[in-house]
Amino acid sequence: MLPLSQTTGYAVRALRCLQEPGGHPVLVEEVAEYTGIPRSYLSKLIHKLAKKGLVVARRGHHGGVVLARPSTEITLEDLSDAIDGSAWRNRCLMGLLGCSDHTPCVLHEFWHTTLDQIMARLRSVTLADLAQNHDPGVESFRATHGLVNEPHAAACECEHASVH
Repeated sequence: MLPLSQTTGYAVRALRCLQEPGGHPVLVEEVAEYTGIPRSYLSKLIHKLAKKGLVVARRGHHGGVVLARPSTEITLEDLSDAIDGSAWRNRCLMGLLGCSDHTPCVLHEFWHTTLDQIMARLRSVTLADLAQNHDPGVESFRATHGLVNEPHAAACECEHASVH
């Protein structure tokens, strides 16, 4: 219905390359190289995620980026809010400006019910949960950098959130 933005998808891919808090920082340039995310775009994205408290970016000789919280505590809602904000939740599904609880459009109740379901799912799926989804760039990065490879479901036919 309403897909997450491409930028949120980039954030998921990039954050899957990072180590847990206290781990060894990785360079944005290396994450960009392995994931195919444009370097300048990823730099801006990492800066935005740092301002929202999802990553810690360190400058200097031992600089790089690590997760600010454990991957089990970073939800898709956190990422979506950090990247896209929450204004989309209040918009009319049909794009009508006058739609409100007082003057609802024909899809108003449907949207509220669906939105509740979407938000529950975004709150329940963590970055750690997404580790089971196959991503060759992330897996190659993790293997090259000596990180534990994340398990993934081959030919996943599950109901897990997919962010592309």
